[in-house]
Amino acid sequence: MNKRPGLAAAVAVLLLASACQTENKETEQVTLKPKVEKINVAPDFVVEHLYSPSENKKGSWVAMTFDDKGRMITSDQYGSLYRIDIPEIGADTLTAEPKRLALPGDEWKDDTTQTKVGMGYAQGLLWAFNSLYVMVNHRGDEKFEKSSGLYRLRDTDNDDQFDEIKLLKSFDGEGEHGPHSIILAPDGQSLYLVCGNHTDVPEMDSYLLPSNWDEDNVFQQIKDPRGHATDRMAPGGWIAKTDSLGQHWQLVAGGFRNTFDIAFNDDEELFAYDSDMEW
Repeated sequence: MNKRPGLAAAVAVLLLASACQTENKETEQVTLKPKVEKINVAPDFVVEHLYSPSENKKGSWVAMTFDDKGRMITSDQYGSLYRIDIPEIGADTLTAEPKRLALPGDEWKDDTTQTKVGMGYAQGLLWAFNSLYVMVNHRGDEKFEKSSGLYRLRDTDNDDQFDEIKLLKSFDGEGEHGPHSIILAPDGQSLYLVCGNHTDVPEMDSYLLPSNWDEDNVFQQIKDPRGHATDRMAPGGWIAKTDSLGQHWQLVAGGFRNTFDIAFNDDEELFAYDSDMEW
């Protein structure tokens, strides 16, 4: 027989309250972090949600890099470049406020309506050699006059704003299979970039693969019966290397379909993942 019913009741109440608090806390976490709660990470790693560009009418960000001050620079696929100060790890607030980079050629109708873009529409960004390299993927129009190519942006007067935009090489091609990513070589002395198979290979200074490619198959080609990309011939998508000034260009590899990104491992081997009609 329990001779201390009051104590038992008190313990039951405390346990119920604790359970309710735990449930509320879990509910609160789910409510506060709906975008990261289902991401599985290794032990001792944490995922933090900083910002959602589409929910804040900042477009769709498809490229990013970090400058020499640790700030993130991103590009809207069909718009401007942004710079973001990333909160310190363990900071009380995770608020990230992107600031649209002010660039030569920008024009605004009002605070929210941009009529002309000075630089953007990038699918590749890289900070290197005290410069921002931008891989524009676009056919020039009234809003953004610059077309596909590799551009170098510099701050020449040390006011923390880019005031010089220089085209290093133009590319003939745009869209989902156009110019894509840029990365730094393992030795830090050159740039590697990749383009999809709807981007023609421009004239290079040197080639690591024979430049006399052709459609000289022994048997007749079997093309996509639905007609997709049947006019895109060898060498398909390609990877090139250039120096910091874009003065010497070398074709490194070809024969891809639509590789979006590339990377080196610790042994300085270059890897590419090709996209091939996943749907």
